Amino acid sequence: MKKLQLHSNKRNLKNRFTCKNKRRRHNFFSSQLGNFYIFQIGQFVSLLGSMMTSFGLIMWSYDKSGSVLSTSYLTVCTLLPSVLLSILAGSLIDRMNKKKIILIADTLAAICSLITFLLLINNQLQIWQLYIINIFLGIVSAFQDPASSVVISLIISKENYTKTSGFISLSNACTTTFTPILATSFYSLFGLKTIILIDLLTFLFAFMTLLLFVEIPDRVMVSQDKKESFLFNCKQGIHYLINRQNVLQLIFYMSFVNLIAAIYKSNLTPMILSRNGNNKFELGIVSSAVGIAGIVGSIFVSLLKEPKKRIPMIINVMSFSFVVCNGMLGIGRNYYIWVIAVFLGNSLIPFLTVNVEYIMRTKVPIDVQGRVFAVRNTLQYTSILVGYLVGGFLADRIFEPFMRKESILQEVCSTIVGQGSGAGSALIYIIIGMIGFVGCCYFRGNKQLRSLDE
Repeated sequence: MKKLQLHSNKRNLKNRFTCKNKRRRHNFFSSQLGNFYIFQIGQFVSLLGSMMTSFGLIMWSYDKSGSVLSTSYLTVCTLLPSVLLSILAGSLIDRMNKKKIILIADTLAAICSLITFLLLINNQLQIWQLYIINIFLGIVSAFQDPASSVVISLIISKENYTKTSGFISLSNACTTTFTPILATSFYSLFGLKTIILIDLLTFLFAFMTLLLFVEIPDRVMVSQDKKESFLFNCKQGIHYLINRQNVLQLIFYMSFVNLIAAIYKSNLTPMILSRNGNNKFELGIVSSAVGIAGIVGSIFVSLLKEPKKRIPMIINVMSFSFVVCNGMLGIGRNYYIWVIAVFLGNSLIPFLTVNVEYIMRTKVPIDVQGRVFAVRNTLQYTSILVGYLVGGFLADRIFEPFMRKESILQEVCSTIVGQGSGAGSALIYIIIGMIGFVGCCYFRGNKQLRSLDE
């Protein structure tokens, strides 16, 4: 009898120990921050692979065409479906399971990468095929991006918004840092095929992480009025912003920033390759400096106290970036100056993104965030799309030809930005830097925008 009781006690002790370990493991994965970190790490790995492929395809297409405009079309084809579909997607996102949306979107994006890989290994890949693939990726992105944004609001509480936004900014900065280094290294040593294979492996990691370890509350919007149509729900995001002009003004400001940033990004790779003799190693260093600046800025965001007024910080950060970063990129003639320019210009960007996200998540109710964020994406994607088209057009058709023809104005401009291939793009940086600064001064006096701090 005593032996039986002893064995029973041992068994109960073992069971309690096992249950305790299971509870600890369960508590970590189901805890708010643990859940968030697992989700974000999976997204970071997936984004790293996707951005490496995008970076590699830009280098591949520029090697094939030598045109800034043709490489800009790659981004335009991705953004156009997002612009057209985001508002419709927002209503569906509020009605559907967010986890399923992201899993399906990731799978479809991986299929696009697989198709690109198969075309490449059979020596059949053409730039026009990439345009079609990017259009499909844009359709996927119209659902995936706002769904991912709503997920963050669902799995974390308001008091953790700043902390988690700093971590998101840090992971994005790490992606920006390592993408150019890894992409240029693998592209030079092994070619585009290896980059796409890495992209497919990162998809598997992100998919399994999200499927098995991340818990997302199944909070779905249920209409109280059955007469409400799908189009009515699509319009609700627009009506909400019309009634909240201060939030709408913030979106307008970010759309303006994205317009300038798109012109900036569309010319960066071609300008550097044109002015340094197609040296991809130097391109990787300059591009990585953007990410390093983001990492430094993200660390400071996490360590410093939250500002009492967020709008002045948002505008001051971009004013500094427009003047310093764009100005030095235009004036600089070698990658040493370009590295300093992008580092100074981007080191404070996390202060912009963290504060904008905090305002959007705290001012917009969760039940309508899918629709409101979709409208926001439509406006901001439109400005990015226009920026890439304008940036490529200005470089190929206006400023590069202008800097090759001798004139009094060309001589004056050449004293500032130099001569030769890429000088036209350098002049564009000077101009958009001035336009960006003037725009910041205009929004600084916007009373509705400042009311977000009240």
